[in-house]
Amino acid sequence: METDDDILAQVFAAFCEEQAEHRAAIASLLLELEQHPDHPDAREMIDRLFRAAHSLKGSARAAGLPGIEQIAHAIEDMFALLRQQQMHVTSAWCDPIYAALDVIGSLVDQAIARQPSDDALVDETVRRLRANLTQTLDHTPPTTLAGDASHHLNAAAPASGSALPPTGGEMSTIRLAIETLDTLLSDVGELMTGVMRIREQVRRIQDLSRLSVRWRRLWSQVRPLVAHYQANGDALRPVVRHLETTPVFDEQQSGLRHERDLQALAGALSQAAMLIDDLEGRLTAYARDLAADQSMLSTVTDRLHTQIRRTRMIPLRTIFQPLRLVARDVSRSAGKPVDVMFDDGGAEADRQVLDALREVLTHLLRNAIDHGIEDAPIRQQRGKPERGQVRVTAAVEGDWLTIEVADDGNGLDDDAIRRRALESGVLTVTDLERFSPADIHSLIFLPGFSTRSAANHLSGRGVGLDIAHSHVERMQGRIQVQSMPGVGCRFVLSVPVSLTSAHGLLVKLEQQVYAVPLESIHHIVSVSPSDVHRLEGRTVVLIDGRPVALVHLADVVGAGEGRYLFPDGVTRRHALVLGGGGERMIACVIDGIEGEQELVVHRLPFPLKRVQFVATAAILPNGTVAPILDTVDLVRAALGVRRAADVAVSGADAQHRTPQIVVVDDSLTTRMLEKNILEAAGYQVHLATDGMEALDVLHRLAANGGCDLVISDIDMPRLNGFELTEKLRVSERFKHLPIVLVTSLDAPEHRERGVAVGADAYIVKRAFDQQTLLETIARLI
Repeated sequence: METDDDILAQVFAAFCEEQAEHRAAIASLLLELEQHPDHPDAREMIDRLFRAAHSLKGSARAAGLPGIEQIAHAIEDMFALLRQQQMHVTSAWCDPIYAALDVIGSLVDQAIARQPSDDALVDETVRRLRANLTQTLDHTPPTTLAGDASHHLNAAAPASGSALPPTGGEMSTIRLAIETLDTLLSDVGELMTGVMRIREQVRRIQDLSRLSVRWRRLWSQVRPLVAHYQANGDALRPVVRHLETTPVFDEQQSGLRHERDLQALAGALSQAAMLIDDLEGRLTAYARDLAADQSMLSTVTDRLHTQIRRTRMIPLRTIFQPLRLVARDVSRSAGKPVDVMFDDGGAEADRQVLDALREVLTHLLRNAIDHGIEDAPIRQQRGKPERGQVRVTAAVEGDWLTIEVADDGNGLDDDAIRRRALESGVLTVTDLERFSPADIHSLIFLPGFSTRSAANHLSGRGVGLDIAHSHVERMQGRIQVQSMPGVGCRFVLSVPVSLTSAHGLLVKLEQQVYAVPLESIHHIVSVSPSDVHRLEGRTVVLIDGRPVALVHLADVVGAGEGRYLFPDGVTRRHALVLGGGGERMIACVIDGIEGEQELVVHRLPFPLKRVQFVATAAILPNGTVAPILDTVDLVRAALGVRRAADVAVSGADAQHRTPQIVVVDDSLTTRMLEKNILEAAGYQVHLATDGMEALDVLHRLAANGGCDLVISDIDMPRLNGFELTEKLRVSERFKHLPIVLVTSLDAPEHRERGVAVGADAYIVKRAFDQQTLLETIARLI
């Protein structure tokens, strides 16, 4: 029998889903009224707003959430004014409602996490809504809505169920928790893996049945002899004549035994041939039946997988609605009147894809409005409409979703991009001369790259497009930019509609097999020592005439230490060219290629989600687990490695660069102790007394081969260890530099902050051990 707690839990779960629908409906309808106050369906839209707020209030009361109930009640009162035609829908009037909807979302998250409700936030939100309500009553004259002004709107609260459209007959839909669909999808993934293993077994049985071909070939050669001997056994019996009158029985008996043995052998061969023929027939029939069963199971499994994938599909309009609010806020903050048009084309995609696209499209919209659209006076000078135009369109073709974000603004400033690339050291003049316009445009996706001299609260930090590009690449998608100066700019991104399966190339690093998504591989090239060059301290290989960083994939993922590209006796290796093009490409040497494979993607459980360089995993037909590599992280890490790869394994001429380490500590004793330990271990050490001095040392080293690792104390004057780590992590040049904090601060909050600011290791001085320090350094360099 269900307890009251069980019933309340069910009510709360239903409310969590329902409130999201009500909030989305309110935001969408209110934005439509704000942008089109004379909308012909304004009366109906206001009725729907009132019903949604009323239903949200009632649901919150039933779920035992009084804070949300109070906020919803205040929103309901504001919508009552609309029904009574006592106010205008303006941006200022709508702002506290939008903010209140966000607060409700935060309160729901707190309730899900079993955290106490933020009463102060509730009171402040209600106060702002009531203040807006009072101000409206005091200053806004009565007005009429579009349509029949003589029609009086009913202000009575409808039943909460009226927020749903009436339906006839039996219900044709049900609600399912996302976790249930995820579990079903995971189970189907296991089933698909089983189907692949059965397919492999079918292939083995077919190979086994083909072995009889060799026997038939041999039997065809000896069968005439066996048949001839069996048919003429008496005629072939040897006749022995002796001069003696007494028969020689021993010789006659020996001949008879030999004859019988030959006949027995011939009979056995004939029986063996019949048995093998029977075995071949049964194996062939078994393989045929198993192949038919496997085909049927594969068809049903694929159909089940497709159906479950479809149940996870969500209309693209569900993320377009909140994006309209984003566009509204950015337009107001930037002071640029903009019309944003959305056309989802009826497209749908997996929830996981839409979750990533939401952030991607947010950054692209911000970029289009704040960077692309000109200020109104400039648009007038150029003969453009005062209001800027941004259009977001989508279409699905096969298993791919294509979204375009186009604006009619400035377009990209190619000259500014070139100047910024030169100033930041991303490219040289020679590089720019050989770069095509498309290559120049691709630079805007680099981390920290921005043509603005100063950042504002909306953009200019070189982060948004980098995030958009990384998210799209992690989905094995592509993003391109097309620009015409003075006419506008268009971003085109293509992503798969689902991430539950993928095509992968299986590669070998020592004895471990990894999977690399095929969509991330630009080329597979064959590299010899003569193809390798050194450029600015890096090992590079020319791909289509461009220098591309060359690394051993095992060195990047940590599957080996100090791997040589060409060990003794090896004159040619395969390398995968990965990345997003332009300056984001690397060539990764591998130990072997196992082949191409259709992969059933399994998302990693929580403890493994943060494993570096591993995005997901797949179970291969032989039962082994193959990590699917995150090529975005691989490229970033490889481009951040300053150590040049070793080309050869031996030889007196081999040159090895001594790793450079910067030790930062305000204690002279500690600095000298660590310096002596590290120099004895073969490292070259540079000293600094605080974070500010360490930055100077690092910049000096960057011009002379670079630094490999920083060891820093925390409690120091001017710039402490935490602040130093933060500065290095936001630096384009040093963001991948390994940092080890060695400190006497042992409190949990200090360790947590060390992790938060980006330190790679945290060692406490009171437990300081020389071997621990050296092992930590060896692991990071």
